[in-house]
Amino acid sequence: MQPSSDPTARPGRGFLLPRDADSRIAGWTGPHYRSAPRAQLRHDRLVLVLPGTGAQPRDYRLLADQASDLGSHALVLRYPNDRTINEMAGQNPSLHGVLRMDFWDGGDRASMVTIAPPDSILGRLVAALSHLELAFPQENWGQFLSGGDPAWEKIAVFGHSLGAGYAALAARMHPVERAVVIGWADWCRQSGAIADWVLEAIWHAGSKRLAFLHERDEMVPFSVGSRVAEIFCGGGALARIESGDPPWGRSRILSTDLDPSAEREVPVPCHSCLALDANTPRWPDGQAVFADAWTWMLVGMP
Repeated sequence: MQPSSDPTARPGRGFLLPRDADSRIAGWTGPHYRSAPRAQLRHDRLVLVLPGTGAQPRDYRLLADQASDLGSHALVLRYPNDRTINEMAGQNPSLHGVLRMDFWDGGDRASMVTIAPPDSILGRLVAALSHLELAFPQENWGQFLSGGDPAWEKIAVFGHSLGAGYAALAARMHPVERAVVIGWADWCRQSGAIADWVLEAIWHAGSKRLAFLHERDEMVPFSVGSRVAEIFCGGGALARIESGDPPWGRSRILSTDLDPSAEREVPVPCHSCLALDANTPRWPDGQAVFADAWTWMLVGMP
């Protein structure tokens, strides 16, 4: 167990090495990040955050800490995210879902992924929650496990980019409290075809589904991202956050056209700014400009 690198972090926040949770984990060994709410605020809900391609849990601490400030436990998971599903699937729209399932549980359906179950998303999540319950019993992480499996009805899954596809996958397979996709589309870049599993998915009716996208996203063209968001969210009007006030007509699909490049030069600034700490635009006091949008996605009732 490592302390948080932020000396101002309050109790309940810090890092967990995956191998401390399960010694069988072989790769992707950078730390998970946990943020527990104060006891008087607890809502008995876990916000599971899944990073984008190549990103680390430390890159999403603003979102996780905002979730815990609003009363939810938050866990940003380190998982195998060094390869994009869109690149691996190429021009075969039927491959996206199969590949995602292999990374999810460590299966070998596509014969393209070598991920043992302990290294899978599901294996890492169960191991992390089990370890956190033992290490911090006063924080009550064990409530998010049921019979050795995640208690999905108590879990909200947030994903950015690559991770958003897994958030959507969770909403297809499990009765999650909500699933939020940020800057996402599973699609074939040359043909423009949307992945078969997205078109064919039947989402759990009781799960809230929301999306957040950038109108100038360098990785996901807005026409594609908005179409996938419409499918995932079951339709509804899109609301640009700069053109209104929270809760934006209770819209399930939010967008922004804010240009973040003036604050700092980074690769794919529009795609990254939606959720990454280092790239998201800030107000003069250091607060995230998108904090209101994150709050709506975290606790709003569409």
